Amino acid sequence: MADEFISIKRLAEQLGMDRSHARRYVLRLGFHPKKRRTLDSANQLTLTLTAAEAEAIVARRTEAGFLDSERAVSNEHGVFYVVQLVPDLDPRRLKLGFAVDINERLSQHRTAAPTVACVRIWPCRRSWELTAIDCITRVGCRFIVNEVYEADDVDALVRRGDEFFSLMPPVELRPELSAVSPLRPGEAE
Repeated sequence: MADEFISIKRLAEQLGMDRSHARRYVLRLGFHPKKRRTLDSANQLTLTLTAAEAEAIVARRTEAGFLDSERAVSNEHGVFYVVQLVPDLDPRRLKLGFAVDINERLSQHRTAAPTVACVRIWPCRRSWELTAIDCITRVGCRFIVNEVYEADDVDALVRRGDEFFSLMPPVELRPELSAVSPLRPGEAE
């Protein structure tokens, strides 16, 4: 019976996280730990998951490139976003930036700005972020702090974003390697 449940503490050790981070990670994945008494908690109530849930979480973490995964992890591709931080108070106050996962990023923004609203997103490479910000905010915008701007005309800013990203190649497109490139597989001797 005891092996059917795994405490968040044991799962955190397995994932290489502290307990509170593991708990938040588990909740973000949509799992709902239950309080139970376990041997590793000296029969005190502790948050637990079923063994199957814990296996699924470990598999998800491994698939994401953590733990002993052989999978290459790339956070180069994502989206460039424009959000209104406080649309009800000041719809012209915008935050611009890059995110691998826009929903996770919006959740992070909601901790400080509960009414944040997404205005527009575009497919983007991480390396384009600063250039995109410079281009999109070049007219009618004033810098506040930390990628936050006050825009005279939000629609005009979005149009500049549309123009900028229409000129960019698809995010996954890479130039063909030259025959003399040292990056060609099997060429380095």
